[in-house]
Amino acid sequence: MEWRVANTAARKRSRRRFLELAGICLAVALLGWFVFPRIPYMIVNEWSARDRIMGLGHRADLGKEFVFLAIDESCLRLDQLWPEDLAASPTLATMSKGFPWSRTVYADAITRILDSGARLVMLDLIFDRPRDGDVELKRALDTHRDQVVLVSNYSVNAGDPSTASDDVPTLTMPTTTLIERPETDPRVGYANFWAGAGDVVREAVYSTTLNECMGKSPVPGERIYRSLAGAAMQQLGKPDPSPGRQPLYFRLGADNSVPQYSFHALFVPYEWKDDLHSGAVLKDKIVMIGPSATRLQDFHLTPIGKMAGPLLHVNALNAALHRLFYRPTGEAFGAGLVLAAALVALAISWQLRRRPMLAFASLLGSAAVYLGLVFLISEWMGSLFHIVRPLAVLGLSGTACIAWNFAQERRESGRMRSTLERYVSRNVVREILDNRDDFLNALGGTRQPVTVFFSDVRGFTSFSERLDPHSVVEQLNEYLGEMVGVIFRNEGTVDKFMGDGIMAVWGNVVSKGAATDGAQAVTAALEMLERLAILNEGWAARGLPPFAIGIGLHHGEAVFANIGSAEKMEPTVIGDTVNLASRVEGLTKKYGVALCITHPLAELVADKFLFRSVDLVQVVGKSRPVEIVTVIGRQGNEIPDWIKDYEGGVADFRARRFPEATEQFRRSLQISPDDKLCKIYLARCEAFLVEPPPEDWTGTEVATSK
Repeated sequence: MEWRVANTAARKRSRRRFLELAGICLAVALLGWFVFPRIPYMIVNEWSARDRIMGLGHRADLGKEFVFLAIDESCLRLDQLWPEDLAASPTLATMSKGFPWSRTVYADAITRILDSGARLVMLDLIFDRPRDGDVELKRALDTHRDQVVLVSNYSVNAGDPSTASDDVPTLTMPTTTLIERPETDPRVGYANFWAGAGDVVREAVYSTTLNECMGKSPVPGERIYRSLAGAAMQQLGKPDPSPGRQPLYFRLGADNSVPQYSFHALFVPYEWKDDLHSGAVLKDKIVMIGPSATRLQDFHLTPIGKMAGPLLHVNALNAALHRLFYRPTGEAFGAGLVLAAALVALAISWQLRRRPMLAFASLLGSAAVYLGLVFLISEWMGSLFHIVRPLAVLGLSGTACIAWNFAQERRESGRMRSTLERYVSRNVVREILDNRDDFLNALGGTRQPVTVFFSDVRGFTSFSERLDPHSVVEQLNEYLGEMVGVIFRNEGTVDKFMGDGIMAVWGNVVSKGAATDGAQAVTAALEMLERLAILNEGWAARGLPPFAIGIGLHHGEAVFANIGSAEKMEPTVIGDTVNLASRVEGLTKKYGVALCITHPLAELVADKFLFRSVDLVQVVGKSRPVEIVTVIGRQGNEIPDWIKDYEGGVADFRARRFPEATEQFRRSLQISPDDKLCKIYLARCEAFLVEPPPEDWTGTEVATSK
């Protein structure tokens, strides 16, 4: 009898618990169904999540049919060109008079592009008023009337064609001095893209009417206007895209998927030859001409980042050509997803009610599986599922039904490690968490052999004063992120940041031996220079200035300790080794090399790298000179003959054989005329031939500054 009563009570408790969990999940589902869609924050985040999914989409190799000739900052300034270049080209001379240019410039560009075999020229520039050069541009447009499209522009106060407005939109057309009847000319398409939630452009409207721009139904017989991409489709003889809003399947962005060149390259002979391959780059291409300079302010937010207006048109045309459009799901389908998420949360929390950590992991796994399915369905089928609402319901209902406190504590542990790694190198974090006692004992102060690394961005102060602070911080963080990643991959410790400078150490926390530590440090320095070259290419494509850095490395003994005060302590290395590494980094600018290392370090890694002599230098604060070298490659690579002549010249120079050294340096300069080291030594030799150094001269260069 007692057993039966106990069993009945257990079943009741179980049934009640199930009903409680079901009630929680149902309440959250109703919240997600009726309330979430009315919260602006949820709407914006829903679209942001969809943007992430769209941004992760595979970028097919579709950009090769387009070329973007960008009117960038270099085109507007032309200060990188020689006066002879401007004098040799009437078009460049016209451009140098200031923007906006005479329209003869665009006439010359159209002629040159289409004479090179391009399929179509798209001009993302509004020629709405008569200007100088209209006669020449009209002639070019008429000559190539089936291969050029221009833009008009809607001015709509409402900002969104789906929003009703009493304001009558106006359509700014090209001037009649270029096109006699622009409103009916198939070569004209409007430039507008209408942003959605979060001011992000996700859709293209390939055709519309004035009434549709005001959020009204079109009137029968009302004139239909095409977008720039729609006009391009007609010129290419392709079928019109479907009417209405078309969610773009963005494929082409600021990641070099569309070949981009400065507009002025059309008229600079050596850029025409080297960059555009004498026009071969333009053959059979759709060529977009439009602004990318920041001052022209033609940029828009998209799911794959900030994008110049001309690239939006390229994406719209690419989507129309390849039928790359998303299909958003409706609200009824979204409601079904919300209910399914609540049922999944109920099943997990009930079946694993005595195993809260596993239940929580199952919730995360379910969310990950759902995100993966959303991504795969969007990629394979082009359908955009609801994301935030189902995941919010899954998370809220699930975490309300399991032991959240225990799960939260475990998550805090992982979050603590991630947070520490933002401020301290990963190997330091690992030692703190995994070998706490040994690490804390070492922080009391130990002397050990280390390899110390310093790097610095050349001219960063003047660079930061010229640009917008946000751009400076964004570019610097991008640079530091790449460089720190290289250091971590080579098992170094980032000791500190000094503005744009980095100090790193090998062998202070964990050492694999002096030779291995030194080799990893040199490898990291070389990889950083390689990554910087790639970064500079990307920045150039985005109109940002390049960085140039100097790196100095030295190996020796230093004290590793916890330095600071009671309020703030910092694990670091101190001593002459650190000071000398810093001085060596400062010498890179003087000698025109990006990487300088000391002879003690070079001896450690001589079996892995090839070196070139730089100088015998007595740095500030030191009474004895140190040999400085730079890395020219890895062991096994062939040493160029001019480097051999240079090394022979250095040997003769230090032996006071100045005539022989002069001859060898001159031979080196014949092969490498821009080499700064050769020029420095040649100048020294020529000076000593006129006035020989004193008898106690040892070939040492005394540094006068840090």
